[in-house]
Amino acid sequence: MVNVLKDLPLNKDGSIALDVWSKRLCGDRPHLDEATIVGAARFVGDRWAEAMLLSGVELAELVATLQMDTTSVVAALFYRPLRHGDLVESEARSIMGDEAAVLLSAVIHMADTSLLDLSSSRMLASEAQDQTANIRRMLVALIDDGRVAVLKLAERVVALRRAKESSEVRKTRIATEAMTVFVPLASRLGIWRLKWELEDLSLRYLESDTYVRIARQLDGKRSEREKQVRDIADELQETFSAQGIDASVTGRAKHIYGIWRKMRTKNIGFDEVYDVRAIRVVVSEVAQCYAALGTIHMRWQHIPSEFDDYIAVPKQNGYRSIHTAVIGTDHKIFEVQIRTKEMHDESELGVCAHWSYKDAEQEDGYYADKMTWLRQVLDWQEEMGGPHTLSVELREKIREERIFVYTPQGHVVDLTTGATPLDFAYRVHTEVGHRSIGARVDGVDVPLNTPLRTGQRVEILTAEDTEPRRAWLDPSLGYVCTARAKSKIQGWFRSLALARNVADGKEQLRSMIDRLSIPALMDEELDTLAEVFGLASRNDLFRAIAVAELQVLDVVRQRFANAEASSGQLSLLPEFDVPETRESHTLEICAHDRGGLLRDVTMLLSEDKLSLISNTGRVDRTTNTAWLVVELELGNLFEVAKVVNRLQHIKGVIHVRRIKHIGAEVR
Repeated sequence: MVNVLKDLPLNKDGSIALDVWSKRLCGDRPHLDEATIVGAARFVGDRWAEAMLLSGVELAELVATLQMDTTSVVAALFYRPLRHGDLVESEARSIMGDEAAVLLSAVIHMADTSLLDLSSSRMLASEAQDQTANIRRMLVALIDDGRVAVLKLAERVVALRRAKESSEVRKTRIATEAMTVFVPLASRLGIWRLKWELEDLSLRYLESDTYVRIARQLDGKRSEREKQVRDIADELQETFSAQGIDASVTGRAKHIYGIWRKMRTKNIGFDEVYDVRAIRVVVSEVAQCYAALGTIHMRWQHIPSEFDDYIAVPKQNGYRSIHTAVIGTDHKIFEVQIRTKEMHDESELGVCAHWSYKDAEQEDGYYADKMTWLRQVLDWQEEMGGPHTLSVELREKIREERIFVYTPQGHVVDLTTGATPLDFAYRVHTEVGHRSIGARVDGVDVPLNTPLRTGQRVEILTAEDTEPRRAWLDPSLGYVCTARAKSKIQGWFRSLALARNVADGKEQLRSMIDRLSIPALMDEELDTLAEVFGLASRNDLFRAIAVAELQVLDVVRQRFANAEASSGQLSLLPEFDVPETRESHTLEICAHDRGGLLRDVTMLLSEDKLSLISNTGRVDRTTNTAWLVVELELGNLFEVAKVVNRLQHIKGVIHVRRIKHIGAEVR
């Protein structure tokens, strides 16, 4: 077992030297952001006990060795505080950022699912619906972001490492869960580095006598075996050089569970496990794999029954390599594995080697890899057992949760059901999203907030001088529904200067108040609203509006949604309460005159199930401006604000304003 903690760099007072640690962690991993990682580690160390930091560092080290991205490493550092309730999700978002918080939340939710009970037919018989719902949620989370699975597997490895001093009941439970659920998942995804440690640690707790016996046999012959392996590797390296084969030759240790499994399945003794002594040969291309194989078979006698060509016929999880067993000069058998560098990375990291730390926008093969990922996760679920109907239902649900659309070049992109062209744009490339001005779906111009359907071909129209719009983050307008798009848009606005965000947020709120034809909010009211939303000042309130942490509608609703609000006694209201009484409100709509304008207005009102009492209109031919006046039956000013906000974003609309009648009261 790899003990990360014993190798940690320490300060003189015994604390972790985080600068040295982060530099070591990121030194040969240029895709990691060292400043972000060390900042997250310092936050954990400053706020919580040393044990929290040690746990986070151990998980972060393991995640980094799997070539995961900065977001995953940060999530690993904060895993334990969030899991133990010392950090709530809303606070985590402000500390870690939305992407890391969402990722970590998905991993945490997996911990709330009783995975072990999936293999229990009695449980499935009595609580099938709940279990199906739990696993469905988990699978959807996995498929939406594969980093969830990798983080969860790594977290289970750390949990098993630390279970050494736990009770026998706990050790047995988590080891059984690991063997039943997480080992098959790691196997399906080809992440052997985690699979082997999960297996060894689980065997240590479930079959302790067997584990200790094999470990002692390995230790007793370790020095002799290591010398034999070094001698074979050196001899083979010289032979390859003489043949003009550029290869890296190393020894490979057989993990204890693998030895135990081979002894049990083949009913053989320890000395008959050939790959206790093993050599790994890594070359640059496939042709050299077979050239190396020929050289090995000419040098030593091979055992035909122990030959497997997983390059010609890969395993279901994509594993590729040539395995052969030969009789060495000492008349003892050893195993040789031959593979390319790409195959080696895949064999160690599985799906992580394909997309874990690579941005989708940089990888042409990303979409095919994602489909492979989906198949592997579903295959893993079937390996776990359970009724056939569960598998069928899960597959159907996954199909419902995803849509598949085409780029103009014919690449397939999978998105969450309900995704829009703007979600698609951010999935293709962040800058494509930022520069979006429109979209064509199957050759027809459509708004950026049009829901997409499977099979459509989507083209994004861009302009170099365009910036993201804050309206894109308004959930009532439906521009984006994927976490990736929301995070990218919000990140763009957060990158703006504080003064600009404060000014922009203030203008957004002022504009809405003006359109509602109500008095401007006093500074005292703004300070009270900031306090209700847990913010320190009115400037923080304006900034939160500007970066879409709050919507203008949230503030309007909080101020005007009920009668008590007008007294100034504010408290955070439950979401979307519906007023019992309704009254007439008149709205004035000014727009550039065009065909279909009135139809679009009435269609929107119909979609929102609003009662239209009357409408009138006129057109100023000199300015080509249309004026519509609609009278609606609505409740409080929050409902009016929602309608005004929606109408404001109809194509060609210049402004929408509530007409305040004489004697009307603000409610």
